[in-house]
Amino acid sequence: MQLPRQPDDEVRRLQLLKDLAILDTGPEEGFDALTRLAAEISGCRIALVTLVDEARQWFKSSQGLDVRQTPRELSFCGHTILQRQPMVVPDACRDPRFAQNPLLEQPGFRFYAGVPLIVHAGTSAVGTLCVADPQPRPEGLSELQLLQLATLAELVCERLRSRLVIRRLRESERARNRQSQLLEAIKRASGIGFALLDQGGTIVELNEKVASILEQGAEALKGTDPLALTLPAARAGVARMITSCLAQGVRVNGDWPLLDKQGALRIAGVNAERLWLDEQPYLFCVITDKTQERLEETLRDTQARTLREVTLENSLSEILASIGNAILYHRPGARVLISHLTADSLDIEYLSQPELAGLGVPSLAGTRPVFYDGEQAPFATELAGGACWRFPVLSEDRLRILGDLWILPRQPTRPGSSEFVFLEGLARVAGFAMERQDQWKALRERAEYDALTGLVNRTLLVEQLAQALYDAAEHRHQLALLFIDLDDFKRVNDSHGHHAGDKVLTCLAERMSETLRKTDTIARLGGDEFVVVLPKVDLTTAQRVAQKLLEVLCQPIQWEERLLPVSLSIGLILSRPGELDEQGLIQRADAAMYQAKQAGKKQVVLLPA
Repeated sequence: MQLPRQPDDEVRRLQLLKDLAILDTGPEEGFDALTRLAAEISGCRIALVTLVDEARQWFKSSQGLDVRQTPRELSFCGHTILQRQPMVVPDACRDPRFAQNPLLEQPGFRFYAGVPLIVHAGTSAVGTLCVADPQPRPEGLSELQLLQLATLAELVCERLRSRLVIRRLRESERARNRQSQLLEAIKRASGIGFALLDQGGTIVELNEKVASILEQGAEALKGTDPLALTLPAARAGVARMITSCLAQGVRVNGDWPLLDKQGALRIAGVNAERLWLDEQPYLFCVITDKTQERLEETLRDTQARTLREVTLENSLSEILASIGNAILYHRPGARVLISHLTADSLDIEYLSQPELAGLGVPSLAGTRPVFYDGEQAPFATELAGGACWRFPVLSEDRLRILGDLWILPRQPTRPGSSEFVFLEGLARVAGFAMERQDQWKALRERAEYDALTGLVNRTLLVEQLAQALYDAAEHRHQLALLFIDLDDFKRVNDSHGHHAGDKVLTCLAERMSETLRKTDTIARLGGDEFVVVLPKVDLTTAQRVAQKLLEVLCQPIQWEERLLPVSLSIGLILSRPGELDEQGLIQRADAAMYQAKQAGKKQVVLLPA
């Protein structure tokens, strides 16, 4: 086991920890909520906010661990504070720094991941946000989990910075105007955003943290009406909030949907309260950027909804609509198009606006996202300004392109890192839905269609015939049923082999499909037996169709270098008024076919109703 060394700035680091005045204080829900979330994100049993003191590490918040502190010399976090990046230990038993460490036994730290808590940019970390588990994890944490853990660690740091700012302000006894000093000190704090609105609701002060949320400079935003930066649908509610706070002193805590200069939705968490400066009311807002949190929440909700809809076998267009809606929520005014590659063609599966249908479908190209200017977009119709983003929709193994997710923002821009991860995640959700739908479609086809000819099989025939009989009874018309059986088909197989027999069957299926209407049902019952359902026909029409089929189907079939003769017998019947027994109808058509064979084959026999 290797003891953790002290940081080079240990004296300054310990002074900062002392200035925080947090050691040995009671539990706080703000910290506990973050460790609970860290445990949930990582799937670990233990999650801690640790503060590394001179001889101990003390836990401000602890999930899954009963003790409040451990010796510093045994601590994993003592190593983590020596660096500025997360430290991941997949298996502590195999790491020479922690071999024979008592913590491997009780409480059993085999896996560990910690993010240093850097409260001040020029000082080493005061502690860590870490997760641990008794079971080793050779794979460690995913990139997304590490990113989420680092985001939570920054929120812990923000709480510590706020604590430091507030404590220092309280100690400033010589300040002539306490509220003004509070504003200035908070404005300089880099961890959390702050803004001050005057009695007219105009922004008069803010720090760069708030400005960065909107991707603008702080000076450019001063004098701006915040309602102009607000999502149009939320402006009325925000206006009421500002008025209530300024006029009545109501404290408000909630989310404020804003639009950045590129039109993307930004979610600001706001705590607002009235302050009096120079005997005038001002609205003081503490602001945090919750955009990434909302993107991740939307992605999780969309994943859960998609899984539920796929399980219920809802249509693919319905499933993709929820993905399109998630994009439009975070990128108002954009347009969304999703294409899907099927066995036959590349089709548009979802459009956010009907007019997008005129753009055409660009061909699939590559497995990486691509970003175009509006004029460079690969659509048949040129886009007027804006941008064009392509996210490929891939199979689960990422080897096949199933389609494309196209986002067309109104502004010439590219997605930020959080939005990029969000859109890639939605493309994966679309790929999951497409792949499952394609698989289920293939399974249904195997269950309902003949593998050799592609015709309807007996199962689906009975289902479609039952529906056709119901329609005929309801609308008082007749349908005809043809039972077709090849004459002496066994000789073809015996003389030329089963490949020749298969050729005859597939050729007959093609001829029937070319001769009959799209509304007619053609089924192969098995072997050399076929059934044809002709809805909405009278006797004369049914006889004419049966004779035509006999002529077309009895034409010789080319097999290798010879012509194979074809002969078949057809039994024809018409449904009786109100008849609903599909099995009885098939049996009567079968009997008519046997009469045709007994009468000399190669003919049509009508069995009276």
